[in-house]
Amino acid sequence: MDESVTITAEIADSPPVVVCVDDERSILRALQRLLMDEECEVVTASGGVEALGILAQTPNAALIISDQRMPSMTGVEFLSRAKQVAPAALRVMLTGYADINATMNAVNKGEIWRYITKPWDDDALVLLVRDALQRYHLEQENARLRREIEKKNAELQSWNERLKQRVLSQTDRIRQKSEELARSNKNLRQSFDQILNSFVCLMELRDKKQRNHAFNTAAIAANMAEIVGMNRAEVADVRAAALLHSIGKLGIDEEILRKAESSLDDKQWLAYRQYTIRGETALNPIEELRRAGILIRHLLEFYDGSGFPDELAQEQIPRGSRIIALAEYLDRRINESGASLGLVLQGVKDLLGTRFDPNLYKPLAEAAGAHYSDQDAVMEHSRRCELEPRELAVGMMVLRDVYSGTGLLLLQKGSVLSAENIRSLKHYYASDPPESPVQVLVKRVTD
Repeated sequence: MDESVTITAEIADSPPVVVCVDDERSILRALQRLLMDEECEVVTASGGVEALGILAQTPNAALIISDQRMPSMTGVEFLSRAKQVAPAALRVMLTGYADINATMNAVNKGEIWRYITKPWDDDALVLLVRDALQRYHLEQENARLRREIEKKNAELQSWNERLKQRVLSQTDRIRQKSEELARSNKNLRQSFDQILNSFVCLMELRDKKQRNHAFNTAAIAANMAEIVGMNRAEVADVRAAALLHSIGKLGIDEEILRKAESSLDDKQWLAYRQYTIRGETALNPIEELRRAGILIRHLLEFYDGSGFPDELAQEQIPRGSRIIALAEYLDRRINESGASLGLVLQGVKDLLGTRFDPNLYKPLAEAAGAHYSDQDAVMEHSRRCELEPRELAVGMMVLRDVYSGTGLLLLQKGSVLSAENIRSLKHYYASDPPESPVQVLVKRVTD
């Protein structure tokens, strides 16, 4: 245990001590008798040197009463030295009228607290002692409270430090978990997108003339959604619905699928248009695609209210459905007719207000123009090359759809190669090799 704590405990458990100093034994006995009933211990000394020794061994000295006239050491000299030995003790001088000037000088210098003239008044002296003891107790209590506060502050500081470390540790764990969750979500998102793309490739194996139709539709529709100010989640739903818009056609007769919509008879049209409802039904069990399924359901709703299946009109039709309907029609007409973008856009104008939303024509033209012409600027500063997978590099643009040997679309035209793309291509060229190398754009080297 700390020595200061031990001394403090001793002081708290012991009564306060009054040290009386005088070279006359009768004075000392008189003081002892006067103070015998007070709540203190009285200790006497016949001179300053003896008293200083007593004070050095008395940590609970509360009051010193000293005569002024003593041999070898005056009261002023003794009390001045006692102040250094027992600073907590109050100092009182017994003095005669002849020594009043020396006593006042000692008061002014702070060596003594009070003085009492001889002969003293017993009641006044007792009251003075009681006052001193009360001050002593108050000072001791204040000291105890200060020590308690310091102790509590130290404990609080230690607790705060431990709490800080715990918070920092917990924050670090939360950060790590958050980073892990972000990586996991990113991987899930990438896996989800890859599954969608693979599923689209499988669907388009049924109709080779519509290859890339779903990817083109999704790219144009997502761009349109961004142009009109849809948020990230809404754009993602539009893209997913555009990619999977033909999923309901898997159950339609091949003869119907081979025909253009405009050449279907009434019976065939009734069978064909069911694909939107089948599409919603197929996606409904998948929570992540449920909103996309709703957009697919309303792809054949016409702006004037004459469409299928719910005969919704104008703003009643989900905006995502109106966007995808335009993008899908545009790309399908380009594939079927081989006409230019400008000519097909002119045909779309004829259907505005009846089949399509006229407010979406400008976003359609902007998004389609960007989609079909993005490669022009790249072509100007690049050269075409046909490379094996081991020769490919990150950042190269694919110029021709890449299909596996069994006809699965691996990469679509316009894709920019990533490290993951290249690894996948190497795998497929080993397990299901395509018939030709990968056609890409390689940046020209300039002097």
